[in-house]
Amino acid sequence: MRFLARLFGSKPAAAKHDAGASPRDQLSLGDAQRKQLSAVQKMRRGVADVSVSRQRLDLQAADLQKAMAALVNQAETSQADGDLAAAQTAMNRHLIMGEQLGDLMSQRDALAEQETMLIGALTQLQARVSGFNVTVETLKAAHTAAGADHAIAKALEEFDEDGRQR
Repeated sequence: MRFLARLFGSKPAAAKHDAGASPRDQLSLGDAQRKQLSAVQKMRRGVADVSVSRQRLDLQAADLQKAMAALVNQAETSQADGDLAAAQTAMNRHLIMGEQLGDLMSQRDALAEQETMLIGALTQLQARVSGFNVTVETLKAAHTAAGADHAIAKALEEFDEDGRQR
């Protein structure tokens, strides 16, 4: 019995040292988890904002392409009617809109690239948070195991003392 008491009696101190998770530490681990969750949520909002902006540019580009197609039709109709000035005006407006579309598509491509980078960073952040959460759970389990070892050692010690008193 003494051997078991010594065996179990030595483990709680070692387990507590390894776990390093006092109640105060557990609170700080919880705080760290909340901060990490907040960072993930902010990152998700950022990705969503960039995605919405990119989609808005896609819609604007589609509208601009429709307007450009209408100008081409207008120019063809004006030319067929013999109104070359109106046809030229429509084609000039078409050229200006074409430049605007090019600028819009450049902005859209830049946002798409930024969105891809943010998604990659978010994935990495989520992996780190997940790893941290596993570590926290491991520390909690080690702390619980250390407490159980300590309770067993104390019970064995009390049992051994009761046996000596008889």
